[in-house]
Amino acid sequence: MNKKAHHSNYHIVKAEKSDKKNIKRFYKNQNYSASYIGQDKCYIVKVDNTIIAVAIISLGQEHGNYWLLHGLVTEKQHRGNKVASAIIDTIISEKNQNIEAQYNKIVSFADTELHAFYRANGFISFNSNKAINNLPLEFKQRLARYRENRPNLHCFLYSARDRIES
Repeated sequence: MNKKAHHSNYHIVKAEKSDKKNIKRFYKNQNYSASYIGQDKCYIVKVDNTIIAVAIISLGQEHGNYWLLHGLVTEKQHRGNKVASAIIDTIISEKNQNIEAQYNKIVSFADTELHAFYRANGFISFNSNKAINNLPLEFKQRLARYRENRPNLHCFLYSARDRIES
């Protein structure tokens, strides 16, 4: 699986505790319900000191193996400018202290209309019953809960190992 690096003019940073109120306000202004807790990592993009995009990545219970990418939202006027792709590129480029991929497997649940976006960013469709059964229990349960209100939700998977081996 080849993934092109996104050359971006956006500066993506990990949010700090002091950003939390602004992140909550950003999500509220975008009519999106999301929050993050202490163990989550939140990435933000600011323009003129104003948040224009956010993504949250949460560690799953299978410690270090699976991560959940959620809350990936770009302000409406900045959509189509590859801001979200730049955030994903930053996340998948993160390295741990052993200079290995920080996030080995990243799962994301999104509307099926975003299939091309996720494919362009190195994710594969991971939506068959067999594939979903291979997810950690917590992610299977979360997907089932989310689909109660959003039946068009699709599962996508990014694997750092597949990226390296390709």
